Amino acid sequence: MGAALLWAAGCGDVARRGIVARADDWTLTEDRLAELLVLAQPYPLDSAAVHQLATYWLGGAALSLRAAAGDSLDGPEAVAASTWLARREAVLSEDRLERLGDAVTLEWADVGSTFREGSIRLIAHVLRRVGPETSSSERLLQQRTAERLLSTLVEGGSWDQIVAESQDDESRQAGGLLGLFGRGELPSTLDRTAFSLEPGQVSGVIQSSLGYHILYRPRFEEVSSLFGSRLRDRRLAEADLAAGERDRAARGFAVTPSAEVVVGTVAANLAEWLDSEQPLATWDGASGPGGEGGSPSAGGSLTAGTAARYLVFLPEQSRSDLADAAPQDRTGFITDLGTREMRVADWAERGRALDPTIEESFVLAHADEIEFWTQILELDGPEAPSRSALARHMELVVSRRAEARSLPPLLEALLLGRTDTRVQGRSVLAAIVRARTLLREAGGGGDPGA
Repeated sequence: MGAALLWAAGCGDVARRGIVARADDWTLTEDRLAELLVLAQPYPLDSAAVHQLATYWLGGAALSLRAAAGDSLDGPEAVAASTWLARREAVLSEDRLERLGDAVTLEWADVGSTFREGSIRLIAHVLRRVGPETSSSERLLQQRTAERLLSTLVEGGSWDQIVAESQDDESRQAGGLLGLFGRGELPSTLDRTAFSLEPGQVSGVIQSSLGYHILYRPRFEEVSSLFGSRLRDRRLAEADLAAGERDRAARGFAVTPSAEVVVGTVAANLAEWLDSEQPLATWDGASGPGGEGGSPSAGGSLTAGTAARYLVFLPEQSRSDLADAAPQDRTGFITDLGTREMRVADWAERGRALDPTIEESFVLAHADEIEFWTQILELDGPEAPSRSALARHMELVVSRRAEARSLPPLLEALLLGRTDTRVQGRSVLAAIVRARTLLREAGGGGDPGA
């Protein structure tokens, strides 16, 4: 199918066509989505994968429309939304170090003995990613790629050489480092393998829900300083868990009545709760460490809106699991989030601020993100908002000539919340049927990924 046909299907008179997704007056029609699915083959023609494709279109459309409407994509509100979780994690890390750093000491001999004992291990990996949307032929290709990378290593190639082809962006930038783990903290297949490796040993190709992995347990001399730093962070986190229990008791921390019911509702429908001030947990003020120079800190609350913001960053399946979870599990989730928010509030109450270098890194990361989308969607072009730019990007993504790069989750939620959006499940199914028909007519034989 040529680009001209795809463009006509997406941007012609759609009044009489079925609509899969809508963003204000922009529409993704059943025929347009079916054409994209044909272009995307091999690609599984199931509702979950196709719905994900429609949602990706929706995010791009909302970004284009809101930018054209005058929403600042590089202003304080957008930066705050884009970096919200990373900023909180940085605050919590600094707060933990400030409160507990003097009490948690680590001798160098302890670092070495812990590494040798092996109950806590630093693990690196290479990942070739697969997911629910991956067709059987692509899945086989990824497995063979992982096997090729392993062969490269066996034949004398370097770990850095194969890490360069890992599809885990975050760990790739850290030499493949996945993290420091105790037993049972990795998915079961990876856990068994990680705890069978000797220092300097590499695993075979292992499959998890994320894809195909090659694990590596570095030698102590390669990672001694890093292992020590991560081990201290772990000890700090363990001490903070115990401190959290004490502080909740001292501060009168309480989960509000029916909060576990509310959080289930929030997980099922995030958009309606992002600005909610309904409290899910409350705590009293504290004197001493809570305030500068021993002055008291204020009490506070975890709101449903804050919980919704955290949940935006979880995979859809995790949110669904929370919505269906037992009440005691939801209560535990609220308690954990409430403790985090109590720490963040106390940090602000003490007048603390993040290092300017950290703040600058957040701003620069957001600027890079917006520059990418500005170029892809021609947000500063003379025809903005450009439906044709989005159409071209979708064609490149489904034909695997461009990266399917999602917006930061909270920024995307902010943009979608200001746009009249909808995805029609029934029309998703109709587009799948239409795609199967087009494949049969073209001699493709239906869904190669089924």
